[in-house]
Amino acid sequence: MLPISIGPATLALAVSFLLVAYLTNRCWTPPNPSPLGPAASLPRDDLGVSPRAIKTRRLVDLVFWVLHTLFTVYYPFPPVMLCPCPENLSSSLFTWSPYTAFVLASILMAAPIRLLAFKQLGENFTFRLAKPKRLVKTGLYAYVQHPSYPTDWVVLTSNIAMLLRPDGVLGCVLPSRWISVGVKMWPVLLLLSGALGLGAIWVRVQNEEAMLKDHFESEWEEYSQRTKRFVPGLF
Repeated sequence: MLPISIGPATLALAVSFLLVAYLTNRCWTPPNPSPLGPAASLPRDDLGVSPRAIKTRRLVDLVFWVLHTLFTVYYPFPPVMLCPCPENLSSSLFTWSPYTAFVLASILMAAPIRLLAFKQLGENFTFRLAKPKRLVKTGLYAYVQHPSYPTDWVVLTSNIAMLLRPDGVLGCVLPSRWISVGVKMWPVLLLLSGALGLGAIWVRVQNEEAMLKDHFESEWEEYSQRTKRFVPGLF
């Protein structure tokens, strides 16, 4: 049963969690089908992920967000059937705190930019690299070449920061003796996951730019010289 009453602060936090869960799901839903054909006929994509893997990631993430929201509503006494070790949960993840506010703000700022990039690139935006019909140079793409990648990194890292902390949803099933060790190591683990994400982006960007240079030649050269990769005017 749900609590008899839910305070406005808790309700606002729960709704915020569901909103970022929705935005994350949208960010990880391909706006267009992946290109068909043998791999040899498609541009090189060292990070090409199968549609099944993408769906699995979205489903797992959604389940974690639903559980996280449910535990927030019930905190500090979540259903024992779902959380046999509630003492492992940190209040900083299930109540308003600088941590939850920062994670929520990060997703709420980054996700709309990525979704706008989906819209402005239109049919050219596919999760598996494919040769675009034209080089889009308007909207966000008038200032940066890859607006969707840094924002996706922020969304992904923020999801990890909220959902995979040892004293979060995972704490319900992890042995208590692991929690203190995991929390101490968490900053390093989060930093490592962020670094791996940046490395993956760099690999993808190299593949994409090689494809664009080969496909659009001088048009790409001119465009790439007057724009930045990720941050307008900086980088």
